[in-house]
Parts: sequence; C-alpha cells; structure tokens
Amino acid sequence: MKIKAIIVDDELSARNLIETLCKQIYDDKIEIVEQCSSVPSALESIKKKSPDLVFLDIQMPGENGFDLLSYFDTIPFEIIFTTAYKEHALQAIKNSALDYLIKPIHIPDFKTAISKLDLALEKKDSLDRYQLLKENRENQSSGKQRIALASKTGFDVIQLNEILFCKSEGPYTDIYTKDHKYCATKSLKEICELLESEKNFLKVHRSYLINARICQKI
Repeated sequence: MKIKAIIVDDELSARNLIETLCKQIYDDKIEIVEQCSSVPSALESIKKKSPDLVFLDIQMPGENGFDLLSYFDTIPFEIIFTTAYKEHALQAIKNSALDYLIKPIHIPDFKTAISKLDLALEKKDSLDRYQLLKENRENQSSGKQRIALASKTGFDVIQLNEILFCKSEGPYTDIYTKDHKYCATKSLKEICELLESEKNFLKVHRSYLINARICQKI
C-alpha cells in the first residue's frame, strides 16, 4: 500500500517540485493526494484524506507550519519539514528526532529524508516527537532543551545540559550523564553534527565529545 502524502507550502513551484520528485523516484511508494497552500486548506485536507505523511513548509503567510501542529492534540501522521532558511527552529526539530529539508531541495537530501521516513513508519515508537518539538521550541532560550536519540529498543530522551560526555563505540555512541549511561545508535560523528550548534560541546579526541560547561576531565 502506498504512503498517502499531502504537500503544504504557499509556493506553487515548491509544491510541484516535491510532487515531481515523489513521482520520479518513489512512484511505487508515495502517492500525493493533495497540495495545500495554507494552514486552513491543509487542515481540511488532513481531515478528509487522513495522510500518512505531510511535507510541511515552516514559513508561510498568516499561520505557519508550527501553527498547523497546534490544532492537533496528537499528530496522526509523519512530517518532513521544509524551509528556505537555516533558522533557529531547525535545532529544535533535530533534537526532537524529526527531519527537514532545506530549499532548494536536493535529490540526495530528499532520498535521505524518505529513508528515515521508512524507519519511522516501521518503528511506530511511543515517543511523542511532536510534543517534544513543542517543548524544545518553548525552551530554546532557557537551556532546557531535550534530545531524542534512537537506541536499540526505541528512543531515549535526554536533557542536553545533563550530558557529561559522549564516547565513540564503533557505529554507536555511549552518552553519559551523572546518573545514567545511554547507548545511541548513531556514530560520534553523527552526534557531533547533531549538536554542532550547542556551543558547550567540544570534541577533544576522536573518540570523545565533552560538555565543557560541566566536564573538566574524563
């Protein structure tokens, strides 16, 4: 059965590009059931079509992409955010284990996003990543961001300012806090990329990333 998808973007050219990519690369996997140019039209379409996936532009006139999510108590579909700006909100999206595409959209990035979507649809984990996104956006200036990291059994949600250091373990990374050790199914390189905007984290060795604010030595 194909994945039913809706595209929400105020720019017709952006909507058409995503639909074209889906048809050219994933015609046997993804069916675009509707294009929407605003939050009100997207709400109506979601209600009628019950999509599995929404490609959601962040910046739109009137209500934006995050406003759309506020209409739902729980989000019954997967989301791939799209944006023309490397805005501050992208870190909150990354920390919440969600995906996004920077415009102009490049085919390798598009394929990566769809491959992650496959894993998300298969896993159907219990983590409410959209509630976590809401919390992270609200806490961006307070230093109380939490990060969701995939593990072998699901997701671990960790307070960023409680991380002492991260240690490479081959394709995985052990993450240490004062009270716990977590094993993330990401390499240290991927963890470094995820935390690149967090100025407190420094890579001091090929195998170690430390929180310089609280970790003086390992």
